[in-house]
Amino acid sequence: MTFITPVSCKYGAPMGRHTGPHFLDCDAGKVYLRRVYLDSGGYDKGGAYWGVGQPLYEAQDQDGNGFILRAGSRGKAKKAILTDFPDANFYR
Repeated sequence: MTFITPVSCKYGAPMGRHTGPHFLDCDAGKVYLRRVYLDSGGYDKGGAYWGVGQPLYEAQDQDGNGFILRAGSRGKAKKAILTDFPDANFYR
């Protein structure tokens, strides 16, 4: 499961991606937390533009709910998620 899928637009890639509401169902199981790698221009592998800056992370629960956030490291991303979802447990 991932939000990062190829984008196809007549005039280039959209700005970022819509990831739905800021919600994780922590009762559904562990949360996936993945780094979204961007190229030097700020585009993900699917072609969506995010810009440059802090690393980008994707959080997603077992039901497919999730969101994208920026954080200086994976540990900082976990800490930010735990602020809103204190019951979250992560893979790896």
